[in-house]
Amino acid sequence: MITPNSDASVWLFDFDNTLAALEREVDWPAARRELEAALRAMGVAAKIFAAIPVGNLPLYAALHARWLGADASLPLVGDGVAAADRGPSDHAAAEAILARASAIIESYELAGVDRAAPTAGAIDLLTALAARGNAIGVVTSNSSRTVVRWLERNRAIGLIRAIVGRDSGLALKPSPAMVGRALELCAATPAAAVFVGDSEADWGAACAAGVGFYGVAASPAARDRLLAAGASAIFAAPAALHIGLNLPAAAIDPEAGEAN
Repeated sequence: MITPNSDASVWLFDFDNTLAALEREVDWPAARRELEAALRAMGVAAKIFAAIPVGNLPLYAALHARWLGADASLPLVGDGVAAADRGPSDHAAAEAILARASAIIESYELAGVDRAAPTAGAIDLLTALAARGNAIGVVTSNSSRTVVRWLERNRAIGLIRAIVGRDSGLALKPSPAMVGRALELCAATPAAAVFVGDSEADWGAACAAGVGFYGVAASPAARDRLLAAGASAIFAAPAALHIGLNLPAAAIDPEAGEAN
Protein backbone atom coordinates (compact mmCIF):
# COMPACT_ATOMS: atom_id res chain seq x y z
CA MET A 1 0.00 0.00 0.00
CA ILE A 2 1.30 3.46 -0.98
CA THR A 3 0.46 6.33 1.36
CA PRO A 4 -1.31 9.07 -0.61
CA ASN A 5 0.55 12.35 -0.84
CA SER A 6 -1.71 15.32 -0.15
CA ASP A 7 0.85 17.56 -1.88
CA ALA A 8 0.87 15.50 -5.07
CA SER A 9 1.18 17.56 -8.24
CA VAL A 10 -1.18 15.34 -10.28
CA TRP A 11 -4.66 14.33 -9.16
CA LEU A 12 -6.48 11.60 -11.06
CA PHE A 13 -10.19 11.02 -10.46
CA ASP A 14 -12.62 8.26 -11.24
CA PHE A 15 -15.84 9.67 -12.75
CA ASP A 16 -19.07 7.83 -11.89
CA ASN A 17 -19.96 8.02 -8.18
CA THR A 18 -16.73 9.93 -7.51
CA LEU A 19 -17.34 13.16 -9.41
CA ALA A 20 -20.79 12.55 -10.90
CA ALA A 21 -23.89 10.64 -9.80
CA LEU A 22 -24.28 9.01 -13.22
CA GLU A 23 -25.10 5.42 -12.34
CA ARG A 24 -28.67 6.09 -11.20
CA GLU A 25 -29.44 8.11 -14.34
CA VAL A 26 -28.60 5.40 -16.89
CA ASP A 27 -30.92 2.61 -18.03
CA TRP A 28 -28.30 -0.09 -17.57
CA PRO A 29 -30.69 -3.07 -18.06
CA ALA A 30 -31.76 -1.70 -21.46
CA ALA A 31 -28.11 -1.14 -22.34
CA ARG A 32 -27.32 -4.75 -21.46
CA ARG A 33 -30.15 -6.05 -23.64
CA GLU A 34 -28.96 -4.07 -26.66
CA LEU A 35 -25.31 -4.87 -25.99
CA GLU A 36 -25.88 -8.60 -25.65
CA ALA A 37 -28.05 -8.74 -28.78
CA ALA A 38 -25.38 -6.93 -30.79
CA LEU A 39 -22.58 -9.14 -29.51
CA ARG A 40 -24.55 -12.30 -30.25
CA ALA A 41 -25.25 -11.02 -33.75
CA MET A 42 -21.50 -10.49 -34.23
CA GLY A 43 -20.87 -14.11 -33.29
CA VAL A 44 -19.49 -13.71 -29.78
CA ALA A 45 -19.33 -17.05 -27.97
CA ALA A 46 -22.56 -17.66 -26.03
CA LYS A 47 -20.85 -18.97 -22.90
CA ILE A 48 -19.65 -15.49 -21.93
CA PHE A 49 -23.24 -14.34 -21.40
CA ALA A 50 -23.93 -17.25 -19.05
CA ALA A 51 -20.70 -16.53 -17.18
CA ILE A 52 -21.60 -12.81 -16.82
CA PRO A 53 -25.42 -12.68 -16.86
CA VAL A 54 -25.80 -9.06 -15.77
CA GLY A 55 -23.89 -5.82 -16.20
CA ASN A 56 -22.35 -3.98 -19.13
CA LEU A 57 -18.88 -2.98 -18.01
CA PRO A 58 -18.12 -6.42 -16.48
CA LEU A 59 -19.04 -8.02 -19.80
CA TYR A 60 -16.94 -5.54 -21.78
CA ALA A 61 -13.99 -5.94 -19.40
CA ALA A 62 -14.14 -9.74 -19.60
CA LEU A 63 -14.16 -9.70 -23.39
CA HIS A 64 -11.27 -7.23 -23.47
CA ALA A 65 -9.25 -9.42 -21.10
CA ARG A 66 -9.90 -12.58 -23.09
CA TRP A 67 -9.23 -11.08 -26.50
CA LEU A 68 -6.57 -8.45 -25.91
CA GLY A 69 -5.16 -9.38 -22.52
CA ALA A 70 -3.45 -12.31 -20.90
CA ASP A 71 -6.68 -14.28 -20.31
CA ALA A 72 -7.49 -16.24 -23.45
CA SER A 73 -9.75 -18.79 -21.78
CA LEU A 74 -12.65 -18.15 -24.16
CA PRO A 75 -12.61 -18.23 -27.96
CA LEU A 76 -12.72 -15.00 -29.88
CA VAL A 77 -15.79 -15.47 -32.08
CA GLY A 78 -17.89 -18.62 -32.02
CA ASP A 79 -17.38 -21.70 -29.87
CA GLY A 80 -15.29 -23.41 -32.52
CA VAL A 81 -12.46 -20.88 -32.76
CA ALA A 82 -9.56 -21.73 -30.48
CA ALA A 83 -7.65 -18.89 -28.84
CA ALA A 84 -4.44 -20.36 -30.23
CA ASP A 85 -5.78 -19.86 -33.76
CA ARG A 86 -6.07 -16.09 -33.43
CA GLY A 87 -4.00 -14.08 -35.89
CA PRO A 88 -3.65 -10.38 -36.68
CA SER A 89 -7.06 -10.36 -38.35
CA ASP A 90 -8.59 -11.78 -35.18
CA HIS A 91 -7.01 -8.98 -33.13
CA ALA A 92 -8.50 -6.43 -35.50
CA ALA A 93 -11.87 -8.14 -35.27
CA ALA A 94 -11.69 -8.04 -31.48
CA GLU A 95 -10.93 -4.32 -31.49
CA ALA A 96 -13.84 -3.66 -33.87
CA ILE A 97 -16.29 -5.62 -31.74
CA LEU A 98 -15.13 -3.92 -28.55
CA ALA A 99 -15.41 -0.50 -30.19
CA ARG A 100 -19.01 -1.30 -31.19
CA ALA A 101 -19.76 -2.54 -27.67
CA SER A 102 -18.30 0.62 -26.16
CA ALA A 103 -20.37 2.80 -28.48
CA ILE A 104 -23.58 1.05 -27.42
CA ILE A 105 -22.79 1.58 -23.74
CA GLU A 106 -21.82 5.19 -24.47
CA SER A 107 -25.18 5.92 -26.07
CA TYR A 108 -26.93 5.05 -22.81
CA GLU A 109 -24.43 7.03 -20.75
CA LEU A 110 -25.04 10.09 -22.91
CA ALA A 111 -28.80 9.65 -22.57
CA GLY A 112 -28.47 10.04 -18.79
CA VAL A 113 -25.44 12.24 -18.25
CA ASP A 114 -27.30 15.55 -18.47
CA ARG A 115 -29.26 14.52 -15.36
CA ALA A 116 -26.16 13.44 -13.40
CA ALA A 117 -25.54 15.83 -10.52
CA PRO A 118 -22.05 16.43 -9.17
CA THR A 119 -21.27 14.53 -6.00
CA ALA A 120 -21.11 16.74 -2.92
CA GLY A 121 -18.27 19.22 -3.31
CA ALA A 122 -16.85 17.70 -6.50
CA ILE A 123 -16.64 20.88 -8.55
CA ASP A 124 -15.29 22.87 -5.59
CA LEU A 125 -12.56 20.28 -5.02
CA LEU A 126 -11.51 20.29 -8.68
CA THR A 127 -11.48 24.08 -8.66
CA ALA A 128 -9.38 24.27 -5.50
CA LEU A 129 -6.85 21.75 -6.80
CA ALA A 130 -6.55 23.59 -10.11
CA ALA A 131 -6.12 26.89 -8.26
CA ARG A 132 -3.25 25.29 -6.34
CA GLY A 133 -1.56 24.54 -9.66
CA ASN A 134 -2.24 20.81 -9.74
CA ALA A 135 -2.78 18.91 -12.98
CA ILE A 136 -6.09 17.02 -12.92
CA GLY A 137 -7.06 13.96 -14.91
CA VAL A 138 -10.09 11.70 -15.13
CA VAL A 139 -9.59 7.95 -15.45
CA THR A 140 -12.86 6.13 -15.98
CA SER A 141 -14.57 3.05 -17.33
CA ASN A 142 -17.13 5.41 -18.86
CA SER A 143 -16.61 6.96 -22.27
CA SER A 144 -14.45 10.06 -22.43
CA ARG A 145 -17.21 11.72 -24.46
CA THR A 146 -19.60 11.20 -21.56
CA VAL A 147 -17.10 12.85 -19.22
CA VAL A 148 -16.47 15.79 -21.57
CA ARG A 149 -20.20 16.44 -21.90
CA TRP A 150 -20.66 16.42 -18.13
CA LEU A 151 -17.67 18.67 -17.50
CA GLU A 152 -18.85 21.14 -20.13
CA ARG A 153 -22.33 21.17 -18.65
CA ASN A 154 -20.90 21.86 -15.21
CA ARG A 155 -18.43 24.45 -16.55
CA ALA A 156 -15.42 22.47 -15.36
CA ILE A 157 -13.82 21.27 -18.60
CA GLY A 158 -11.09 23.90 -18.32
CA LEU A 159 -9.93 22.36 -15.04
CA ILE A 160 -8.99 19.02 -16.59
CA ARG A 161 -5.64 18.19 -18.19
CA ALA A 162 -6.39 14.64 -19.38
CA ILE A 163 -9.31 12.24 -19.75
CA VAL A 164 -8.75 8.51 -20.29
CA GLY A 165 -11.93 6.54 -20.76
CA ARG A 166 -13.18 3.23 -22.06
CA ASP A 167 -12.95 4.48 -25.65
CA SER A 168 -9.16 4.57 -25.28
CA GLY A 169 -9.29 0.84 -25.98
CA LEU A 170 -7.20 0.13 -22.90
CA ALA A 171 -8.06 -2.48 -20.28
CA LEU A 172 -10.50 -1.24 -17.65
CA LYS A 173 -9.62 -0.85 -13.99
CA PRO A 174 -8.33 -2.63 -11.89
CA SER A 175 -5.79 -2.83 -14.70
CA PRO A 176 -3.28 0.02 -14.30
CA ALA A 177 -3.29 0.69 -18.05
CA MET A 178 -5.55 3.74 -18.05
CA VAL A 179 -3.86 5.23 -14.98
CA GLY A 180 -0.54 4.80 -16.75
CA ARG A 181 -1.86 6.55 -19.86
CA ALA A 182 -3.14 9.47 -17.75
CA LEU A 183 0.27 9.80 -16.11
CA GLU A 184 1.88 9.92 -19.55
CA LEU A 185 -0.53 12.65 -20.68
CA CYS A 186 0.24 14.65 -17.54
CA ALA A 187 4.00 13.99 -17.91
CA ALA A 188 4.07 12.66 -14.34
CA THR A 189 5.63 9.79 -12.43
CA PRO A 190 3.52 7.60 -10.13
CA ALA A 191 5.22 9.15 -7.10
CA ALA A 192 3.93 12.59 -8.13
CA ALA A 193 0.29 11.50 -8.38
CA VAL A 194 -2.70 10.32 -6.39
CA PHE A 195 -5.88 8.62 -7.56
CA VAL A 196 -9.33 9.36 -6.10
CA GLY A 197 -12.03 6.75 -6.56
CA ASP A 198 -14.99 4.97 -5.01
CA SER A 199 -14.47 1.29 -5.81
CA GLU A 200 -12.18 -1.63 -5.22
CA ALA A 201 -11.32 -1.50 -8.93
CA ASP A 202 -10.08 2.07 -8.48
CA TRP A 203 -8.03 1.01 -5.48
CA GLY A 204 -6.59 -1.94 -7.38
CA ALA A 205 -5.64 0.20 -10.37
CA ALA A 206 -3.91 2.75 -8.15
CA CYS A 207 -1.95 0.05 -6.34
CA ALA A 208 -0.95 -1.67 -9.58
CA ALA A 209 0.21 1.66 -11.02
CA GLY A 210 2.17 2.58 -7.89
CA VAL A 211 -0.03 5.60 -7.17
CA GLY A 212 -1.37 6.69 -3.79
CA PHE A 213 -5.13 6.43 -3.27
CA TYR A 214 -7.90 8.41 -1.63
CA GLY A 215 -11.28 6.74 -1.36
CA VAL A 216 -14.44 8.81 -1.82
CA ALA A 217 -17.56 6.73 -1.27
CA ALA A 218 -21.00 7.97 -0.22
CA SER A 219 -22.39 4.79 1.32
CA PRO A 220 -21.09 3.03 4.42
CA ALA A 221 -21.14 -0.25 2.49
CA ALA A 222 -18.86 1.17 -0.22
CA ARG A 223 -16.50 2.57 2.39
CA ASP A 224 -16.41 -0.80 4.13
CA ARG A 225 -15.50 -2.50 0.86
CA LEU A 226 -12.62 -0.09 0.33
CA LEU A 227 -11.41 -0.71 3.88
CA ALA A 228 -11.61 -4.46 3.33
CA ALA A 229 -9.59 -4.09 0.12
CA GLY A 230 -6.83 -2.29 2.02
CA ALA A 231 -7.51 1.42 1.48
CA SER A 232 -7.13 3.62 4.55
CA ALA A 233 -7.72 7.26 3.54
CA ILE A 234 -11.45 7.19 2.85
CA PHE A 235 -13.96 10.06 2.79
CA ALA A 236 -17.72 10.23 2.40
CA ALA A 237 -17.65 12.83 -0.40
CA PRO A 238 -15.31 15.14 -2.30
CA ALA A 239 -16.38 17.89 0.11
CA ALA A 240 -14.98 15.88 3.02
CA LEU A 241 -11.72 15.25 1.13
CA HIS A 242 -11.52 18.98 0.41
CA ILE A 243 -11.68 19.68 4.15
CA GLY A 244 -9.27 16.85 4.93
CA LEU A 245 -6.72 18.31 2.54
CA ASN A 246 -7.08 21.70 4.23
CA LEU A 247 -7.60 23.38 0.88
CA PRO A 248 -9.11 26.87 0.72
CA ALA A 249 -12.67 27.25 -0.44
CA ALA A 250 -13.00 27.37 -4.21
CA ALA A 251 -13.40 30.80 -5.72
CA ILE A 252 -16.87 31.45 -7.12
CA ASP A 253 -17.11 32.81 -10.65
CA PRO A 254 -19.98 35.31 -10.59
CA GLU A 255 -20.32 35.01 -14.36
CA ALA A 256 -20.73 31.25 -14.29
CA GLY A 257 -24.02 30.90 -12.46
CA GLU A 258 -25.52 27.46 -12.05
CA ALA A 259 -25.00 24.63 -14.50
CA ASN A 260 -28.12 23.83 -16.44
